[in-house]
Amino acid sequence: MRSKCVVKDIATSSLELAGGPPSLLSRAARSHAIPWSCLVAVFGATCIPLGVLWDISWHESIGRDTFWTPAHMVIYLGGVVPGLTCGWLALRTTFFGTAEERAAAVSLWGARAPLGAWISIWGCFAMLTSAPFDDWWHNAYGLDVQILSPPHSLLAIGMFGVALGVLLLVLSWQNRAAEPQRTAVARLFVFMVGIMTAMNSVFVMEYSFPNEQHALRFYLIACWHYPALLVMASRASAVRWGATWAAAVYAGVYLLMIWVLPRFAAQPMLAPIYNPVTVMVPPPFPMLLVLPALALDWLVAREKRGRLTDRAGAAADGANSGTPWWRDWVLALALAAAFLVLFFVAQWNFSSFMLSPAANNWIFAGHRHWPYTSNPGPWMDMFWRVDRDPVTARGLAFAFALAFATCRGGLWFGNWMLKVQR
Repeated sequence: MRSKCVVKDIATSSLELAGGPPSLLSRAARSHAIPWSCLVAVFGATCIPLGVLWDISWHESIGRDTFWTPAHMVIYLGGVVPGLTCGWLALRTTFFGTAEERAAAVSLWGARAPLGAWISIWGCFAMLTSAPFDDWWHNAYGLDVQILSPPHSLLAIGMFGVALGVLLLVLSWQNRAAEPQRTAVARLFVFMVGIMTAMNSVFVMEYSFPNEQHALRFYLIACWHYPALLVMASRASAVRWGATWAAAVYAGVYLLMIWVLPRFAAQPMLAPIYNPVTVMVPPPFPMLLVLPALALDWLVAREKRGRLTDRAGAAADGANSGTPWWRDWVLALALAAAFLVLFFVAQWNFSSFMLSPAANNWIFAGHRHWPYTSNPGPWMDMFWRVDRDPVTARGLAFAFALAFATCRGGLWFGNWMLKVQR
């Protein structure tokens, strides 16, 4: 009898760590197909980083800008498609949803929809509001006065709102689903984390060129921006190697644009022209986040196995099976150290290759990401800020502190995500 209780406790603990209470998981076992709303919403959210990178290339290659450029249309498609899909989901759940569907939704002013749907709808409205605001801003102050102008800031907030909403929408399905649907939806969740990582990287792109990667600022920015998302993917995903796959999706988005954009001819249309490009300018080569992500996944998986073993032993002895509060803090220290060491070693050496003639080809686009406004010169092959901002032991200690804070935040948010059911 005691052995049966132990097996039951282990199974219950595994389900809780995987995504939620067994009762909700069993109720979702009747559905085995991925909801089409998740697929359509993910497709829409994927358009956002693709459109943004295309728009940046458009400005760097052509310069002339109107609201109706193809890149802008792809960006707003990324907001409208998830927004309409989630709006339909809210109407269906409110007026035609079953009791189970309504129970798995959040109420807002009498309407019911999953939490992620409400966030995506809000993000869509923010993106659409920014469109006429941005057009007025350009007519009043000129073309691209600054990157983070008020309408661009509102657009950025809306884009992150749409992507976060889609992420939570997929997550709620993952946590309620049973095999084989659970694994398939978990892959969508990891894919969305990769999309959000790509979106996040766009806002620090100007600080992430290979020329910046022997200065301290680059590593401070990287430790502040990337570990939380990767750790969150590893902790909350129902598939193995969640952080690694998310980092691969981020790299895939950039590689797709690097290899596709230069296939199209372009001509600068706005002075001054110092670098007469003839094709669409690609983005810089993605960072090697896959390497530290592998270590993050291994550490999170090892801690998870240890937690299950401890719970099984405590259940067998009839003791309290709660997880010690300090466990995630220790794990965050290990994750931060692994991320910083592997990321630093990889990027420090890879950036030297990227500035060499060997990287000047269609695969790496080492010297092809410069816009037409850049005046060619030796500075393109040099490391910047090395004298003013050197990498020191004190600076790396501060980078470690930032990585620890973001890893701890990623674990906290990942633990919360495991409980999301609506």
